[in-house]
Amino acid sequence: MRIFRYVFVVSLASVGNYVLAQPVATDFSLPVRPASGYYDAGPFLSVYQGKYHMGEDWNGNEKGSSDYGDPVYPIAVGKVVKISNITKKDSVGKFVVVKHLLPNGEPIFSYYFHLSEISVALNQIVYPNQPLGKIGDANGYYKGSAHLHFELRRVNQTLSSSYAPTLLIATEQKYLDPSLFLDDRANKVTMNLTANTWFRSKNKGIEISDYTPAALAYVTCHGSTRSLGSAVEAGWIDPSIWTDKSSLDGDWEDSLVFGPEIDFRIKAFQDCILTIVIPGNNFQAERARDDMIKVANRAGFTRVKLGTLTNLGNDGTGFYYLRSLCFDNGANTGVGCLVQATAYDGPLLRYVIWYEPATNTGIGDWSELDPNDID
Repeated sequence: MRIFRYVFVVSLASVGNYVLAQPVATDFSLPVRPASGYYDAGPFLSVYQGKYHMGEDWNGNEKGSSDYGDPVYPIAVGKVVKISNITKKDSVGKFVVVKHLLPNGEPIFSYYFHLSEISVALNQIVYPNQPLGKIGDANGYYKGSAHLHFELRRVNQTLSSSYAPTLLIATEQKYLDPSLFLDDRANKVTMNLTANTWFRSKNKGIEISDYTPAALAYVTCHGSTRSLGSAVEAGWIDPSIWTDKSSLDGDWEDSLVFGPEIDFRIKAFQDCILTIVIPGNNFQAERARDDMIKVANRAGFTRVKLGTLTNLGNDGTGFYYLRSLCFDNGANTGVGCLVQATAYDGPLLRYVIWYEPATNTGIGDWSELDPNDID
């Protein structure tokens, strides 16, 4: 049994600059609907003609331009911060950029390219049930192959090519994997917190289907929403959040997580709603890649080696699935490779180790990844 106080606040609180006029985005979905009617023809960071694709290309299941004119929706509530309604035929075409404010106060930006029509205005607050435009072909540039090029970025940066011949880690860190980000917010469990009363999940019959990081949880009090960490920082929530992880055999010793075997206790200082967000875990290869890029960045590597993401299969015990990715600092520099291990029965449990592909051996020891290090 552990009590998380100030350590939890420091690790999760990133309050940022709250913009009161813009609603906080908590409900996310794909920009094309129904999702079953479309497929991702060009996944994020897929390699095409020797270049990395920096977004996703959503195309109707009938392919070609069967989806031309289909509505495009914002992925969540947000504010339109850029519009280009050009008529020139080029690889970008008409596009819309929407700023979303996350519960932790940080913004992200969704980009919708190649549109045939735009139906929103600059500075307009848009909602996920309101189309912002229609799928197009970039004013004929992709004639016969209409699709939505969709990106998620951390910063509203100057537009550039949707393809990168070399993937600098500094560039990759400006983007988010769209499908991974949305899938991480696929499921929710909500519970009412009564002011100045300890809420005990075991006593309330709360069922959480899978392990999830507290970093994704958020609290709503009197119409305002903050991440759980920033709600503690703001004085909405008692920092003594108690969890019983005795059944987890020492996993996540120093991180606050929720899950099916974890009893927890929490107290609000006013009537609030706690929402625990549970990842869908449908994009584990993408999570592994993201994990390894973060570790390599901290180790001083600056570039991802083109096309080196490799599925290594089962670790031999049946408990973990292994993937590897290699890095360097430019042409003719030393190469470093990592292996990431994801637990089959709890995908939030992940490890990394440096790896020598030529000898198929690990270098050093396995390091457990922080479950709250998630975008």
